[in-house]
Amino acid sequence: MDREAGNKSFPIWLLGDSNPVQWQDKLYGPFDARHPIRHNIWTSVLEVIQDRVYRERRLRVNSNEIYIRNAVDESKIKPSGTAEAWSSSLNAEILRLAQLLEENQPKFLFSFGAFAYEFGRRALAKKPPKKYVHWGATKLGDEFRLNVGNFNPEEINLIPLLHRIVAGGKFLESQDYFCGLQGANYFDYVGEKIAALFLKFQDVLPIWIE
Repeated sequence: MDREAGNKSFPIWLLGDSNPVQWQDKLYGPFDARHPIRHNIWTSVLEVIQDRVYRERRLRVNSNEIYIRNAVDESKIKPSGTAEAWSSSLNAEILRLAQLLEENQPKFLFSFGAFAYEFGRRALAKKPPKKYVHWGATKLGDEFRLNVGNFNPEEINLIPLLHRIVAGGKFLESQDYFCGLQGANYFDYVGEKIAALFLKFQDVLPIWIE
């Protein structure tokens, strides 16, 4: 399976967790459309985004160009969720992402789940480093609102999303925790906020199908 997919020069990047061990020899790359996890965590968000931007401005995000990679290819090098110090092999992966970010300067780095978010924080030298168990659904939701609210089109903006939300046994609770609302629909919630951000900066974001 390829390590990356999409166009590194595109302003939208997706950062997943790691390759699915039992399927990586059969998949083409990260977020392969044949694997259900892509549709569990991204397709439903993108559908809300595309609906909103089309209804308001007759626009459509060029989703085929989105750059996608996993934080690590081998899940076995992931640290314990309670470890603050990470291994040299993992730090080398962080450095590689940091170099890619510096070279390409995407505007959106959407991370999926606790590990990918902390990985992205470390690649962007966010302080202090955290044990990734720190980033439960509630804290990820807080970070989502904070980072969306502080979006700067001149910088790389790391925005956390949930991972495997509809596959977990607490899929309803996780949506409530992340959104800070009882009975929340996570996909509508994040899709609408991201779409509003895309539209607000429509003229400076080259993300549209022409």
